[in-house]
Amino acid sequence: MCASILMVSLTALSGCAALENKETHSTATAAASGTQTSLAAPRTEPRTPAPNPPPSIERKPPIGDVSLGIDDRGDLGQIIVDSTGRTLYVFSEDGPNEPTCYGECADTWLPLLADADPAGGIGIDVAAAKIVPRRDEGEQVTYRGHPLYRYAGDQTDRDAHGQGLDMFGGEWHVLTKFGEPLA
Repeated sequence: MCASILMVSLTALSGCAALENKETHSTATAAASGTQTSLAAPRTEPRTPAPNPPPSIERKPPIGDVSLGIDDRGDLGQIIVDSTGRTLYVFSEDGPNEPTCYGECADTWLPLLADADPAGGIGIDVAAAKIVPRRDEGEQVTYRGHPLYRYAGDQTDRDAHGQGLDMFGGEWHVLTKFGEPLA
């Protein structure tokens, strides 16, 4: 009798071990093949995704002499750029000569600041290039009444990644050579 109880116990234990081994093998196979199992996998992505675009590491945009120019950007046509060739943008929520992008918005969309009215290259109407006061200090460059910004997501002077983005309650567009937002 003791032998039969011992035999039943061994059978039950080996059955449990086989079941556990099957689950472990299934989990390992699923992990290798990329399929999900009912077991929770460790979290690998960050809890809070990085802002897209990342805010500028320049907390205060540079201030100084500014010159506006026109550059041909292929599909975008001829657009307004700064003296370094960086693409400039306008915000649909700004009023004429009234910037509205402050705080987090201005960390991503850097206002183009100057200490005097900007100069202009060929094709720029210098009389339409002005500066207006900002409520967070500084003077922001405008063209034909549109406050101008740089986009932190543009890494080079040929980038125009901000064109058509809908962020901070409005749309962002490059400015055509005629001083109109490119829709």
